[in-house]
Amino acid sequence: MELDYNKLVKDFYENGFCIVEGLFDFSEIKRIKRSFDNLYEASQTIEETQMLKLAQFVFDKSALNRIVWCGGYDEHLLDIGADKKILNIVGRILESNELVQLINQAHFKLPGQIVEFKWHQDSEHRRYGTELWEDVDGRGSYVQTVMAIDDMNSLNGPLKFIPKSHLQGHLNYKEDPSIIDDLLEKLPAIDLKLKAGDVAFFGPYTFHSSSLNKTDSPRRVLINGYAQPGANKREYPGAGFGRRLTL
Repeated sequence: MELDYNKLVKDFYENGFCIVEGLFDFSEIKRIKRSFDNLYEASQTIEETQMLKLAQFVFDKSALNRIVWCGGYDEHLLDIGADKKILNIVGRILESNELVQLINQAHFKLPGQIVEFKWHQDSEHRRYGTELWEDVDGRGSYVQTVMAIDDMNSLNGPLKFIPKSHLQGHLNYKEDPSIIDDLLEKLPAIDLKLKAGDVAFFGPYTFHSSSLNKTDSPRRVLINGYAQPGANKREYPGAGFGRRLTL
């Protein structure tokens, strides 16, 4: 697959995100689904948040919310997190051949489960504004990637973006929720309609959310996140202070 890296980087910084269709093919997704099945089987042996091997299985309201550092349980998912198809794009966005992987998460969105994520910026989770995070490149210093494992549509709890919401940087929406309402009035949100194997790339200041899965099929995604070296000082479950990767 030939990619227009310049356009991807341009879209990322202009809109807050970019999307690559079909980055992973049918056979690759089939293998990843086996890893997700392995994770799900493990989750059925427990009922509350805990570590299994080097992965943290997170439950919320008795539902499996996510698996943090999922490759710590199934190593194939760490291999995907180091795949050059992803890293080549992230490296160009961050203009760095050295990356620190902080996130390797499996999200399931199973039918009937109450799992949703309200509007937020990932800069909040990276601990922006504290001694645990420094925006070393002045543009966010972080790229989150979301790979669709199942097709994503308007009914199964799709990822939603507020385009260009990143242009104002980190906002204190926790203390002033009206910030999000104001953004939505000026910048209408969009639902991502991804096919299995498509990957979305977005920055830490881009507001995003996802709603409930209202279908009878799972809506699974694999999330990998990468920081500029020197940006992170937070310790993550399984990942520690991050996994260093070189292009």
